[in-house]
Amino acid sequence: MTGTFLLAGSEVLQLQKAGRLEIGKPGAAGENPLLPPAANSAGSLPATAHPFADGINTFLKRQSAGGGFASTGLSRADYLRVIEGQVRAMQPYQDAAGRIIDPVEKMEKFYATPCYAHSVAALAASGQTKDAPLIESGMKALDVALADMASGEAAGGHGDFFTWPAMFAYELFQKSAASERKAVWAAHLQAIEPRKLYRAYLGRAGNWTLVNTAGEFLRHRAGFTSLDYVEDSLSGQRPNFTSLGQYNEEGNPLPYDHFPRHYLAGVLQLGYRGAQFEAYREWLWRGAWTSLFMQSPFGELPTGYRSSHHSWNEAQQCVTFELLARAYGEAGRHAEAGAFKRAAHLSLGSIKQWIRPDGSGYIVKNRYPIEARHGYEGYSVHTCYNMLACSMLAQAWQFADDSVTEKSAPADTGGFVIPILDPFRKIFANAGGTYVEYDIRGDHKYNPTGLLRIHVKGGHPQLGPSDGCAPLYSGAGVNIATGPAWQEPGGQWRSLAELSPPTPTVGILEQEPARTRFRVSYTRLSDGKGPAPIRLTQTILVEPSGVTVTDELTGNTGKMKVTWPMLVSDGLEDAEVRLAGNTASLRLNGRGTRFTLLAPSGISLKRSGKPMPHRNGMVEVASAEFSGHRVVYRITAN
Repeated sequence: MTGTFLLAGSEVLQLQKAGRLEIGKPGAAGENPLLPPAANSAGSLPATAHPFADGINTFLKRQSAGGGFASTGLSRADYLRVIEGQVRAMQPYQDAAGRIIDPVEKMEKFYATPCYAHSVAALAASGQTKDAPLIESGMKALDVALADMASGEAAGGHGDFFTWPAMFAYELFQKSAASERKAVWAAHLQAIEPRKLYRAYLGRAGNWTLVNTAGEFLRHRAGFTSLDYVEDSLSGQRPNFTSLGQYNEEGNPLPYDHFPRHYLAGVLQLGYRGAQFEAYREWLWRGAWTSLFMQSPFGELPTGYRSSHHSWNEAQQCVTFELLARAYGEAGRHAEAGAFKRAAHLSLGSIKQWIRPDGSGYIVKNRYPIEARHGYEGYSVHTCYNMLACSMLAQAWQFADDSVTEKSAPADTGGFVIPILDPFRKIFANAGGTYVEYDIRGDHKYNPTGLLRIHVKGGHPQLGPSDGCAPLYSGAGVNIATGPAWQEPGGQWRSLAELSPPTPTVGILEQEPARTRFRVSYTRLSDGKGPAPIRLTQTILVEPSGVTVTDELTGNTGKMKVTWPMLVSDGLEDAEVRLAGNTASLRLNGRGTRFTLLAPSGISLKRSGKPMPHRNGMVEVASAEFSGHRVVYRITAN
């Protein structure tokens, strides 16, 4: 097994002839830092090992039975190629002091500078570049980042995010830097005062504390501090992990479920064996499998609350999945290793689809100019989030092992329905590489209720659509998903998308590779003015060729309507939109999606004529209105 790791204590870097770094396996002999005992035992996983143990066992049987999938053709070197394009785009933004100055904000934003240092350091240590000015620019970025850390004055009060990339840069630059410079770096790292540098000092909720904890572990590992802060923090964060190994914070954001886990997986891999080791190893292993089943066939992390649709979502998946691929490979479990390797490469492939002409990335999955900040969070910044993604890709490169070869992943094989209802309120289903994500009760800030994401095999993921419309990006009062609306007795139109209904009954009806089906039954959407509540049952059939939805209403309602949010522009190009009778079709960048109203018959779809902002660009609604209480529609590739 080959790759690049930080080494313990004084074993800073041992360089091989090929310019790669020697690995020292952390941990006790025979102990895998990321695989709990159940994962190493022969045969099937016991039911107690993971809440989805049956699904994991079934997937591995199907994987062994074979089934075609096209290899991505990617390797460890592809991480470096993306990183190099990015840092060369960022290098002109560096000022004389070494800081990366955002071209839109006209100032250093957050942790762009230490992440830039880490990214350049990976290029230098790997031999990907011998460009002396570029390497010097990376070391200069580390100079100023460490000086700021020592003084407790990190840009934007985001020192919590500095230590992890800065420590990686410090280790990887050991061969490139002069002795005097390395001594200054070490002095700064020794001088750090966590209480002064970290805004989330020993916080008990939120991802910030686990990020600074990961950095403190690397400082401890290099001999600059004790392990006390790490132990206290990890102990206090235990209540935030679920039985599926997911991390939950306010709003239940899926990007920030995975975010702290990718840091902590690195912490365990790099040698943490403290009092919390066994608990975190169990959670991180469970969470990695949960994430594997939630991954879109297009490599994307699911949408869900804030920071969704950012390219760093997929970069963090690369880290976690490479770590698990390595762990299973070292354990001789080639099926599992290959599935995680495949998932890492699918995520990297997604990132490669979102590169601007200058080599930098579109930080959100649309193609607007950086000045537009379209689909951004208030804290999203071009330099910072591109460099965050690159720092993650540098970690993926450091942990990756090219001797592990791709095998099919759950995203390829499908054949499952995964409800993750408490607290994330989501359902995921996949059949043969066609995938849906459903939100049983939207937050109505970022996501509506209902069918959020439809990624059809051979189609265009963003045209699926890849999310519904909600007020933060689409305007006050807007909640639209692919799904039903109805008239209440007073004539008012209501939709599932806009409601916050009681938790529905979820029934899993079929789970086969070529056909999965589930039902969501809402027993009380509203009382209207009649004696019986309005009830809705949605039955969603997923097949490799497409997704078929049947909506059935009962109660005192008038007309019914079905809506489909069409992505009509990605910010650079307009989609080709065609409506003909009961069919609407979209094409963009050579791929397309079609919506067909199957029942009732004789009904035509109409465009709203009112485009609205959406994280992926601009959306316009296609809808059909009719009498009756049942509608069937199908979404396919076009």
